[in-house]
Amino acid sequence: MGITLFRRSSPGEPPPEGQEELSADNLRRLLEIERGQRLLLQNAYEDTVVALARALESKDSGTGAHSQRVQRYALELADAVAPELLGDASAEHGFLLHDVGKIGIPDSVLRKPGPLDPDERRLMQTHTLMGERMLSDVALLRGEGLRVVRSHHERWDGLGYPDRLVGDEIPIGARVFAVADTLDALTNDRPYRAAGSWEDAATLIVAEAGGQFDPDVVEAFLERELAMRSLQREFASLAALN
Repeated sequence: MGITLFRRSSPGEPPPEGQEELSADNLRRLLEIERGQRLLLQNAYEDTVVALARALESKDSGTGAHSQRVQRYALELADAVAPELLGDASAEHGFLLHDVGKIGIPDSVLRKPGPLDPDERRLMQTHTLMGERMLSDVALLRGEGLRVVRSHHERWDGLGYPDRLVGDEIPIGARVFAVADTLDALTNDRPYRAAGSWEDAATLIVAEAGGQFDPDVVEAFLERELAMRSLQREFASLAALN
C-alpha cells in the first residue's frame, strides 16, 4: 500500500490543491472556538456582576431589586440624553454596581431606622470611594462605570460628594444615574421611611433641575416618564409573583 506525502510548496508557489481549503476550514473552526470562549467568559462576568449586586442589595435593604430597577431607569434616561452610554458596557455595569462600596459599611449604619448622625453620615459617604477602589482593577468597569461608582452622589450645584464637582464637571453617566437613583429611592421603602408616590418623586426631581440635577437629564426624565413608569409597574408585577 502506498503512502501519500504532502509536498511542501516552494516560496511563491500556491499550496497543493485541497491544502488551502483545509487551512481555511481549520482557521474558521479556531475562530468559532475563540468566539465561543469569549462568549462564555463574558457570560461569566455578567453572572458575577449580577450576583454581586444581589448580595449587596440583600445586605442593604433585604431585596435584590433596587440595582436592577435603577439600571433600567438609567438606561432609559441615557437613551434620551446620552445615547453614547448605551454602547458602553462599563457604564451599564457601573449603574448596577453603583453602591458596591456599601459592603464595607457596618449594618448598624447601613440599616439604621432613623437619621444618621454626622459621624455616621461621613462614614456612609465613604462608600463611593470604597466602591471605586474595590472595582479599580476590574477591566469590565474601567471608564464610565468607575466614574458612576465614584460620582453618583455629586450634585449639579456642587454640594454633593466626594469631590464637590459642579455642573459638567460631573461625568455624564453619574448625572444620568443621580436622577434614576433618586426616583427609585423615593418610590420604594427605606429603613428610615416608607415609599412615597411616583407623582411626589417626579415633582421633586423637576424642582431640583439646576440644583441637585442636571437640567438636561430632568428634561429627559419628563420625556421618558411614561416609559419609566411602565418599567416600575413591570418590576412591581415581578415582585408580586415572587
